[in-house]
Amino acid sequence: MGNTQRERLILGALLAVALAMTGCASTGKTRVSSATRCAAHGGTYDSTAKTCSYKASTMSAAQSCQAEGGYYDIGTDYCEIGN
Repeated sequence: MGNTQRERLILGALLAVALAMTGCASTGKTRVSSATRCAAHGGTYDSTAKTCSYKASTMSAAQSCQAEGGYYDIGTDYCEIGN
């Protein structure tokens, strides 16, 4: 096999591996606990009431999640954002 063919074969294999890794690296969703999301936005989370209190107002974990386009799962108390 000549150098040109070998280089093409190696390049093709590298591209195939890179594409496969890209597909596995991201599911398109991010799962974040409500307490973590609340703290990241400067709030205080009450896990009993499932509310995040901000200095200006209080909203439920579901409202906060939905405001960012996410799906809130009350059973696990997680917000799923993405595809």
